[in-house]
Amino acid sequence: MRKLFLVVFLLLGLSFARNSSFAASSANDCLYQVDLAQFPKYRTLSMAKLSPTPFNYARMMVEPAFAPEYSVSVYSQSLKPDRVKYVVTYIVADQNLWQATDIARQPQRAKGVKTHRTDCEISKQTAEKVKQAWIAMLSGDQHPKPMREEDVGRTTDATIAEFSIQLSHGETLYGEVALELVDGRKTRGLLEVANALIEYCKAIPTDRPAIASQIDRKVGRLLDLLKHKRF
Repeated sequence: MRKLFLVVFLLLGLSFARNSSFAASSANDCLYQVDLAQFPKYRTLSMAKLSPTPFNYARMMVEPAFAPEYSVSVYSQSLKPDRVKYVVTYIVADQNLWQATDIARQPQRAKGVKTHRTDCEISKQTAEKVKQAWIAMLSGDQHPKPMREEDVGRTTDATIAEFSIQLSHGETLYGEVALELVDGRKTRGLLEVANALIEYCKAIPTDRPAIASQIDRKVGRLLDLLKHKRF
């Protein structure tokens, strides 16, 4: 009888632990607010190097603590006659800009930081789905939250990913997360889409259609998750 009671107790405990972990994961499955006033000089240098393009469909900028920074952007370009092209641009620095410029205290050193840029055309269908996912993760129920006090210390020397999108009426939505703290299916899904866009740019042209199909599937799964407040 005591053994039976112990087994039941353990099962209940495991169930409670799973539910508690699930609830915590759900609550933390979001991006955090971006303080645009923090390190303004470094931000100016970073934008100039890594974000020279529009990002009216999506952008992710990644700032590792020690490795080179990089970005991926999705945007539209108007062409003549009456044609719109959709582009993915991947840019990576050859060294860590934060360290090279001493947190922008030596901005002239930014000239020595070179970048490599890759531009690839992508289908309108894929670009539109990516745009939907970015807007959904940066607004509404998923609107970026203030970072929790218990996580602030854990972001020291972390790799920060900033997600953003330019809206048609001039507003820009922002959100960020430390990659070491990604906790939840939606946030992981967003990161997977962004990384797949980078892989699309890195791939040889003949491999890109297959990666584009992967992006469509990943975005589709993310959009399905975003239809529900709980998952």
